[in-house]
Amino acid sequence: MGFLNFGKKSKESQPDPDLEDLTVREAALVRSLFASKWPEAEGAITMHGDYAEGASGAQYGLYNLARAVKLKPESDWPEVVERHISGLLSRQSAPRDEDLADDEILSLVKARLIPSAYLPETQRESFTYRRAIVDGLEVILMLDHPEITSAVPDSIVDRFDAEQLWAAALAAVSTEPIDEIHTLDTGNGAFQAIVSDSMFTASRVLDIPGLLTAAGVSSAPHGVLFAVPSRHHVAFHVITGPEAIYVVQDLHGFAQQMFGQGVGEISADVFYWSDAGYEQVTSSDESGRIAVDGTGAFFASINGF
Repeated sequence: MGFLNFGKKSKESQPDPDLEDLTVREAALVRSLFASKWPEAEGAITMHGDYAEGASGAQYGLYNLARAVKLKPESDWPEVVERHISGLLSRQSAPRDEDLADDEILSLVKARLIPSAYLPETQRESFTYRRAIVDGLEVILMLDHPEITSAVPDSIVDRFDAEQLWAAALAAVSTEPIDEIHTLDTGNGAFQAIVSDSMFTASRVLDIPGLLTAAGVSSAPHGVLFAVPSRHHVAFHVITGPEAIYVVQDLHGFAQQMFGQGVGEISADVFYWSDAGYEQVTSSDESGRIAVDGTGAFFASINGF
């Protein structure tokens, strides 16, 4: 990844105005691939900036597809687009989420960690049950179908005892597989980084004790520092001494690098968890300078050594 890239970018390399995860060139390629892979039997397809429109007037958003292709090399994009279209069409003939039975909902529901800005203002009134973790981080419920995921609206949540639904959603996330776990150490102290294709990887921090067990850590009596730069990454450090203050810098550097990749971004900051709950540890001002909060539970923890 290049960190110093001077000079004016060409128009094709600038972010696309409708699909911001992609450049103008990449977005044009995705639209072209979608149109070419659309089955003739389904009728004509018309491409727009952030959606495609079928002959019947049905609209198919390109937002999730844009994020999906960004995870793969460009040579794999035709296959990704084809698989995405297949999923769209299979869901089109499947029952609507609202028509699923309660036991089907419970079998599909998962909790997903999202940035507070994830939902457009126009949609927030349909998902009022969302739970805040810290300022800027929220949890929403999703139905994890084989081909796509969909956010659970209030109309479905209202059918359940809220705690029953949340318990099922959190339990499902706690069993998400960990594809890769790496130990990183730049000299200030080691931290672990988890990488996975699952969009629920970052959601593992909703059950820190479960995450630690999966990573082979028995306990964290002094708390855990963590970063969730994207839905596909979790980095964490189990605090064992005051040197954890220096690990904050390394975690923040990791978060900034992964956040900058533009796929399912969550936060470039560092957070702290203990039995008392969650708190944000770092923040940045308009100039990009990083500040570490010295007033919260994290500092109380390291000052206790």
